Amino acid sequence: MRVSHVIATRGRPEPLGEALASSIADLPPDGEIIVVDGDPERSAREVVEQAREHAAGVAEKRGAAGVPEIRYIEGPSGLPRQRNRGIEEARGELVVFTDDDCILRPGLFAALAGAYTDPAIVGATGRVVEPRDGRIGSDDESWLRWLVLGGGRQGTMTSFGFRRPIIDVQSPREVQYMPGALMSARRSVAAEVRFDEALSGYALGEDDDFSYRLSHRGPIRYVPEAVVDHLALGTRTMDRRVQDRLVIVNRTYLFRKNFAGTVRGRVGFVALIGIIFAHRVLNREWRGVRGLADGVREVRRSDLPRAAP
Repeated sequence: MRVSHVIATRGRPEPLGEALASSIADLPPDGEIIVVDGDPERSAREVVEQAREHAAGVAEKRGAAGVPEIRYIEGPSGLPRQRNRGIEEARGELVVFTDDDCILRPGLFAALAGAYTDPAIVGATGRVVEPRDGRIGSDDESWLRWLVLGGGRQGTMTSFGFRRPIIDVQSPREVQYMPGALMSARRSVAAEVRFDEALSGYALGEDDDFSYRLSHRGPIRYVPEAVVDHLALGTRTMDRRVQDRLVIVNRTYLFRKNFAGTVRGRVGFVALIGIIFAHRVLNREWRGVRGLADGVREVRRSDLPRAAP
């Protein structure tokens, strides 16, 4: 199956160059890499040209095996719109999304493609390795799963729209969400589901929304052999107040869109928002507390209309 690797980027040329090198090394020669540049200054263009030169050198060493084509697209700004543009441009039967600050470990594409030998599978993801957070209550997700999210099957979504984390990362399983740093889908199904462009800017939660709606079209497989190292530059460099405002606004929008059908779900959503507030206070993240409060005020003032599923 031909693979289209889509990388949406904006203003991060150095990590993008490393991401491209890791993709060139692993993607089959009949595949393609599509870089969708959301930077008005088009900072990714030169990086793509350098990657093409690098690919030419790799191709010379490989001989007849060749390397994948690298395509540059001047895209709109905004992660969901960039990823939708990638779907529209893709020629492969499978489309794989990774962030521009991800390094792909060898064998990733083969591991993902293996999941699709089952014709029922519509999506596949793998393990995302990120730097340790270091904050109280952030790095060990097992407590969150059992004490806050009430247990439940790993890799699924709660009735209030939050992830049940995967604790047993070495075991394959069926899941309901894919982290934005590593998602894949059959292109034909992805073209129908699409990313929600109502989520603008940083678009926090766009990955959960896309993959959860995709899971209603068929099974999504977690493949532990598919691994990326994710620098998580977005969450590490974004202003905490801005980020936590989005936690409230975007999560409320997606809850109303996908999960607001039960009293249990509504109670769970409010309770978990309270726990997020407590987490920020415990870590003395006062800008985060103000951001959460900004988001609550914004949600109360607006209707946050639902998008089409």
